[in-house]
Amino acid sequence: MAIAKKVAKKSVAKSVKAPAVQPHGDRIDWRSLYLYAVCLITLLVVLFSTVSLINAIMNTIFPNPVYIDVYAKPENAPLPELVEQQERDNQIQAIKGIFSSFITISVAAPLYLYHWRQTKK
Repeated sequence: MAIAKKVAKKSVAKSVKAPAVQPHGDRIDWRSLYLYAVCLITLLVVLFSTVSLINAIMNTIFPNPVYIDVYAKPENAPLPELVEQQERDNQIQAIKGIFSSFITISVAAPLYLYHWRQTKK
């Protein structure tokens, strides 16, 4: 009887297969980590550049007012030419901001799209 139990235990032990062990299941997939990190960074750059672009457009349409000291004496008041020059300078800075934001978006967006497509492979 003891021999029959030993044979039965051996046949049961042989029929139960151990689960397949994945050799790299506990390791970090560095490629995916890199791709997702680049996607996150470029997406944030695109978002912040878009906000900056909208802000620069608003500054172009509605420039910052020129500071005039209301308590200054009339002889110390700024000349009208200087006030106009400061308004033009504000608009020029806003236009430069538009170009800067647009260039940043045009560089970061394709990088994001490329890396996002690589994550799908």
